[in-house]
Amino acid sequence: MDNEILLVGGFHEMIELCEQAGFIIRGIIDGKLKDTYYGYPVLGTDEDAGRLFSEYGRCKVVLTPDSPKVRERLEALYSSIGYDFATVISPGATVSKSARIGKGAVIQDHVNVSSDTEIGRFVKLNTYCNIMHDNSIGDFTTVAPNAVSLGCIKVGQAAYIGANSTILPTLTIGENAVVGAGAVVTKDVEPGRVVAGVPARVLK
Repeated sequence: MDNEILLVGGFHEMIELCEQAGFIIRGIIDGKLKDTYYGYPVLGTDEDAGRLFSEYGRCKVVLTPDSPKVRERLEALYSSIGYDFATVISPGATVSKSARIGKGAVIQDHVNVSSDTEIGRFVKLNTYCNIMHDNSIGDFTTVAPNAVSLGCIKVGQAAYIGANSTILPTLTIGENAVVGAGAVVTKDVEPGRVVAGVPARVLK
């Protein structure tokens, strides 16, 4: 069945999201959990993924970690084994018909994705974040709860946009950049920079 999945990383919030989105969870792969978690079998660790493929290779994988770099590493590992990936969109999210959503993306409850916006591969949009029109969100980026990305913004690959932050229109956030929680970004952020505050300033 096309809706059978494996969760890589056991996290109860993601379990509930996948259930609500109509997926059948066949198991969890996690390095810390044992036996069962929230009623689902823990099948092993990332090191067991190759062995598990013969039995579970028909299942698509959902990468649950919040860290862009961890999801990037896991995508490379599971792709090399042969696994495919599911895109998970909460039935409680609002996604424009003109938005484009990449494979492996996770869009949680009460998220808004507006017109002509591109959400890259393995992007994670957390609850109540608001991605406005004509945005481009790069692969593996995480947008934390309640963050607001206003119109015509470009976010590079594997960036992290912190909770309750606001990015003003027409700006660019470089790859691997981090926007701190509650920041108000008023100018472009160069790749790899960490910014925080109101207005946001470079920390390192």
